[in-house]
Amino acid sequence: MRKSEIWAFFLLPYVLVLGLFSLVSYLNRQAIQSGVETLAKEQLQATASILKENIKELLDRNETPARILEKFSGLEDVYFIALLDEKERILDWHSKFEGYLPFSRRDRPAAEFWVMDSPLGSVFNHYSSLSTSDGRIYNLYLGYSLQNLDLLLVRSRRNFWLVLGLLAVAGLVIFAGIYRLHDNFQRARGEAIKQAEEKERFREISGFTAGVAHEIKNPLNSLALLFELLEKKSPAELGPQISRGKGEIQKIGTVVDRFSELIKPLSLQRGKFSFYDVVRGEADNLQALAQERGVTIELRVPASLEVEGDRLLLSRVVNNLVKNALEASGAGQKVTVEAGLRKQALIFSVKDEGRGIKPEDSEKIFEPFVSFKETGLGVGLYLVRKIVEAHRGKIYLRSRPGAGTEFSVELPGGQNG
Repeated sequence: MRKSEIWAFFLLPYVLVLGLFSLVSYLNRQAIQSGVETLAKEQLQATASILKENIKELLDRNETPARILEKFSGLEDVYFIALLDEKERILDWHSKFEGYLPFSRRDRPAAEFWVMDSPLGSVFNHYSSLSTSDGRIYNLYLGYSLQNLDLLLVRSRRNFWLVLGLLAVAGLVIFAGIYRLHDNFQRARGEAIKQAEEKERFREISGFTAGVAHEIKNPLNSLALLFELLEKKSPAELGPQISRGKGEIQKIGTVVDRFSELIKPLSLQRGKFSFYDVVRGEADNLQALAQERGVTIELRVPASLEVEGDRLLLSRVVNNLVKNALEASGAGQKVTVEAGLRKQALIFSVKDEGRGIKPEDSEKIFEPFVSFKETGLGVGLYLVRKIVEAHRGKIYLRSRPGAGTEFSVELPGGQNG
């Protein structure tokens, strides 16, 4: 699956879920608001009916509007109450709006109930008429607080945004996990394909190399014996030419041996040994090359460092990496060999100050028969990687043209002795 398809596969359901959640939350808030308003309307209507009966009785007893409303001004959730005559002139009123009665004959709706916004929130309004026993007409105007509904809606909106935010974050975390898994899968798949191609290529090369080595080895042995005989029988003036011929045969034999070694499967002889001793020994073996090139070898390896593996093969890894670093360095430069532990793994690195490796060459540096040295066969680093991977380890390359090269090897089973 391509990355663009991953985005589409995730984003469409993700947006759909958030959209459905928003729609459901909106409908839920609307249902709550409608339900509460219905209950408030019923309660206000019942309150108005009771008040009208009481007011009618008091008016029949000739109580003044001021004394009548004073008795009912303290009702809970009744924000204002007013008594008007038949011409809608205010006779008396009480209000919790600090002496303000939100009433206008011109703006009053024709309906008996309506909702009005106020500084204290929504207010349910009720306006109806009543008549006394002697036929006088009055109007009762009530305001009922919907503050609890407003608080409920505010809390509902806050919870909505909180849950929506949590869903969004959870979705992004899930997507990041899926994307990372897909990316790792694609990388692993690419590496598997590359390894399969490399194995197939190696199998073909191995078959060809084995056949060539078999066909070349016997004639080479015959030529070597022939040159031995010529060296004994020929005149002294032919000695240099014969020696050069013997040297060329030995070179060919070395190339054939390296190719044969390349195609053999590795058989590890595991054991615990001092990694410091291995590094120290290989550095001593390469001192002559270092002096010849004017390069200093600096060791930063703890004497107590040990590792479990094949000592001979890991010695070849150290030798090959240090030798390559020396050959890439010039007079006055330094090769640093460093080792240590990290989470029960041995980390071993060889760093030079040489010419570095181009980025396009770094991708091919571990391939067989690829060399950027004039006399190289291109099998050394391939064997290094083969040995490291046989130990379930990893090898990394970090280089920049003109800034040197660093090879790092990570091997499991490292410890301090």
